Parts: sequence; structure tokens; C-alpha cells
Amino acid sequence: MMNLYMTPHQRAHMRRRMMQGDRVARNVAAANCDIHIPVDVREDAEAYEIIATLPGLSADDINIEIQENIVGIHGEFKTEEDTEGYLRRERPTGTFQRHLRFPANLVSDEADAALKDGILTLRIPKVEEQRPITIKVNKK
Repeated sequence: MMNLYMTPHQRAHMRRRMMQGDRVARNVAAANCDIHIPVDVREDAEAYEIIATLPGLSADDINIEIQENIVGIHGEFKTEEDTEGYLRRERPTGTFQRHLRFPANLVSDEADAALKDGILTLRIPKVEEQRPITIKVNKK
């Protein structure tokens, strides 16, 4: 096993380099937030789909905001009142926020979100004028 030690500057540089390759969703800095929620982002011709892992949360614990081409997912992992008897606590506690920027404007009125078994699925259509148009060529 090999240990790798990095200074904060090296970690920031590596994070910037990793984000440069992400062409669909660029992460906007989440200030004052230690919890990082993992997301997958898919795209088709009409919409974007965000799939986030949020174990143990209910729909009431999650807030989603969409403004132009930025999607914000906010919430809180609540702590248990009884802290006695724990030898280790690794599950996340506290607030989280995740902002994703997309290359096209989004239709927030038609967004659809579902939470099942700790997996949030959010589908947001693209603005009609920014969707690709397919033109069929007719034979003469």
C-alpha cells in the first residue's frame, strides 16, 4: 500500500484539472459545506438527468432550485439526539449543497424529481430553442 500526501494547493490544482474534463456539468463552489453528495449526469436531445445519492433522506429534507442553467440541490442530514454508545460515526451529518452548471438553459417549470430508496432522480428539459433539430431529407 502506498500513501500519497498532498498539500492543500496540490489538492486544489488536482480538483481543477479533474473538473476541466467534465463537459456537461461544471460544479460551482459550495461554500461552507463539508458534505459532498455524489451525482451522475446524463444528457439526451431533450433534457438533462441528474441522479444523486441521498441515503436516509425524505423528500421533505431536500430542496431543489433551478435558475437559467444552474441547478442547486440543498438539504440536511439530521443527527440523532442520542450520541451515547457510539464507537464510530461515519454517516454524514449537517447541511449539504451542490450546484451544477449546464451549457444550455433549462425549463424549470417542467422539471420532474423523484426520490426512491435514497436515490434522487431529477429530469430537467432543455429550452426548446437550444434543442438540436433533425431535418429529414426527402428523395425526389
